[in-house]
Amino acid sequence: MREAATALGWEAPFDAEELPREWVERLPVPQASLQDRLRALGLFFEVTARGPVYEHLLGVAMLRAGHVFGAAATLLSALGADPRRRGAWVDAATAYAATERLDMAMWLLAHVVSGFEDVGPHTSPYPKDSPRAAEAQNRLVAARRRHEQHADELRFLGLRTALDADIREHLGDEPLGTDRVLLHTAALISLGEARDALEPYDRAAALLEQDVLPVAGTTLEQMARIRIAAGPARERDEVLAHLRRTAPHSQVLARLHKPTLMERRMREQEASYEALLLVTEAERGQRSLREPLEQLRLRARASEHPKPYREALARLGGHRRRGQHDGG
Repeated sequence: MREAATALGWEAPFDAEELPREWVERLPVPQASLQDRLRALGLFFEVTARGPVYEHLLGVAMLRAGHVFGAAATLLSALGADPRRRGAWVDAATAYAATERLDMAMWLLAHVVSGFEDVGPHTSPYPKDSPRAAEAQNRLVAARRRHEQHADELRFLGLRTALDADIREHLGDEPLGTDRVLLHTAALISLGEARDALEPYDRAAALLEQDVLPVAGTTLEQMARIRIAAGPARERDEVLAHLRRTAPHSQVLARLHKPTLMERRMREQEASYEALLLVTEAERGQRSLREPLEQLRLRARASEHPKPYREALARLGGHRRRGQHDGG
């Protein structure tokens, strides 16, 4: 489990008593090696046809193995088959928190927390004085707090980059200076990370190229960060090759990880699940702090496994916008 779920300290299963004990004991251990986690996960695929309980187990197993998008889809399917399972609502919320979709996580949690009976026909709160009710309430509060923090971060970065742009426009042709340009591009990179969107990265790259800054040091590292996060693949390979030649001990290079074959296969499977989630959100007009169409555009250009994202964009009719297929 990663990102928000890890930061929040949430674990799954939430309510192990709802699930067969002998299978709970076989769940993947999140701290184990990927090979061991996937080996344990395989057992759950074999029994999922037995019904919603085992589909719930499969979703938890996927979550603990690191298949967070697959887990979200599987747990929603389990809820669709049997919405009476309170623990499945919380485990689905944990999976959605792991995919950084806190709006959905909060909506799912509201089904088992007293006072939110208007969220849907399947609300079934835990008894008010029970430990489960208190923990579910705590998770809802924590998710709301993290959501607010992310919203504040987006507002701050949006204002910061807008102010930088205003200063730049006010100066006109007057040189902005290397330090100020790099501060502006650093803020744009942070905005791209927070929004998980292509446009801030492209603005940052345009600034670095437009100002004809020396292609070395911080400038080169920033460009490498942009291309790693946002592609295109050809330009990413070129800037990383340049960085390896001129700054082999760069922190950007030190943070790179060459995935194993097993990791690549897992990422490829997750790409398909994520693309399906994003295209579904886009088609339904679901809005959150991160826009699904923006995320699809970013993945279509930058992912090592771009095919499902490009297919999703084509399905949405968005593949002609913003030149997303450049350099793939």
